[in-house]
Amino acid sequence: MSRSALNRNSNAKTQQALANASLVSSVYNSSSTKNGLPVFGNAETFNINAMLYKNITQSGYFLKLCEKVNDFQTAVDEIYYKVSHVMPFTPGSARDPSSAFCLLVRLLTIRLTSKQVKTMLSHLDSPYIRCLGFLYLRFTLDPAGMWEYFGPYIYDTEEFDLRPGKSSTMGEYCSDMLTRMEYYGTIFPRLPVKTARGIKVRLLRAAEEEARAQRHLSSNDLEVFKSGVKAYALYEDDENPLQWYECVVDEIVPPKEEWDRPSYVVTFLEYGNTETVTLGMIDFKPSTLETDEELTAKVVAIDRKGVEATGRDYARVPLGLKKSLAS
Repeated sequence: MSRSALNRNSNAKTQQALANASLVSSVYNSSSTKNGLPVFGNAETFNINAMLYKNITQSGYFLKLCEKVNDFQTAVDEIYYKVSHVMPFTPGSARDPSSAFCLLVRLLTIRLTSKQVKTMLSHLDSPYIRCLGFLYLRFTLDPAGMWEYFGPYIYDTEEFDLRPGKSSTMGEYCSDMLTRMEYYGTIFPRLPVKTARGIKVRLLRAAEEEARAQRHLSSNDLEVFKSGVKAYALYEDDENPLQWYECVVDEIVPPKEEWDRPSYVVTFLEYGNTETVTLGMIDFKPSTLETDEELTAKVVAIDRKGVEATGRDYARVPLGLKKSLAS
């Protein structure tokens, strides 16, 4: 082996040793590691492609992050200033990791709590703070809990650049993450078949609620849904399937941003419980709802036919859905 080859080999080993030492040190010095969300799957690489993970942990930018970013707020500030797209690699490269994914791995080594992740998902300062929160969950969260975090944002209309020249809404981004494994040159962890079908059923429900919300927005319904007004709202729990219940509007929760919508605090007359519902979950009269079993049968039929349906496009496939919206 030539001297130059030996030197390159030595430098590579030194870089790897430095990366490993920085990772160990960064995890030890991180403030929320012990209370962080459990990692589902590979806790060493966080289910990130092995080569991509290696390139991230050996990059100069990541090593700097390990030195200067040791808590949640500092990481969020770094995202605000350094992230302008959410691709795994820098534009024009198939090897150099992006600042977004370097910060993603740094967040994963800090190990965020559920409260911190939820703070990121609704952050007002930058859409990329939100995107990193969703990526954090998609790579490491137990699939059974995925909809709890992603569901409220499926029709979020905030726009941002996925990469230079390609924009998306936050809702489209969330939907695609739940229904696709491929992510711009890398892959997400596979969801169990039962979980994936359950998410598709939820997407059908979300499409129905979005159609209802759009109907309210295009009419004067927002002026009518006032405190004290009687209406019907959707509710479900572990013991009862989703269905309409008569309720009284107690309070209107105004939107935080221009792309957001009002929500409503209601009290259900039958049981007296108080809940917060979205604009798509409230109406003046109950409409016909398909059961989870009926929607699951549709999902299975679509999958068997090999229909390529991802993201919110999936919710446009079943013709029966439009009929249920019209009832």
